[in-house]
Amino acid sequence: MTEPILIERSVPGRRGVRLPACDVPEVPLADLLPASQWASEPPPLPELSELDVVRHFTRLSALNYGVDTGFYPLGSCTMKYNPKIHEEIARLAGFARLHPLAPEEACQGMLRLLWELEQALKEIAGLARVTLQPAAGAHGELATLLMIRAYLSKRGEKRDTVIIPDSAHGTNPASARLAGFDVAVVRSNAGGRIDTDHLKTLLSERTAAIMITNPNTLGLFEDEIATIADLVHAAGGLV
Repeated sequence: MTEPILIERSVPGRRGVRLPACDVPEVPLADLLPASQWASEPPPLPELSELDVVRHFTRLSALNYGVDTGFYPLGSCTMKYNPKIHEEIARLAGFARLHPLAPEEACQGMLRLLWELEQALKEIAGLARVTLQPAAGAHGELATLLMIRAYLSKRGEKRDTVIIPDSAHGTNPASARLAGFDVAVVRSNAGGRIDTDHLKTLLSERTAAIMITNPNTLGLFEDEIATIADLVHAAGGLV
């Protein structure tokens, strides 16, 4: 299925809207712009009815592939299915229109929600603290890698290599390099998961961490995740 672009659908003289007669005094163009800035002719914009335009973009939207219309296996954190109610809540004025420089006394409701979310995530993950600062997947990757770098620096450990699966999203090696690490790629096995035998050959005193998404970027659950974590931890790296 192909959809002609709007300029191809243009019909001379067709209009999407016709403005009423002006009810205030008109100002001559020469009073607003010098003649040197006038166009010699109108721009070649498509001439279409409102219905033409609405149907065009509706047809294009139906060509998009997404979780509403088909299976979407990608395991990247910001691309999984979000229930529609989450989108509705995120658009509430208290969230969407809160000014970033609002004083604390004007945003106690939001601060309480953030605090309660942190407490829940701490309990689920068994961590002492949780940051809600990263705004997306790649942002979260970089924040974590910078924490790892600070952790290793504080311990005086000169570990400079991050292991990344060959199935990983392209942001993973980019984030690792941006955080100052070298990258080692671990192969996938025939099942599309991390090859633990190959992982063992990559682990060394230089291993800082392994970056792993579960399910992975192929949408597969890493069923040896506990073994992988044990191997990396035994080598002194983080997961």
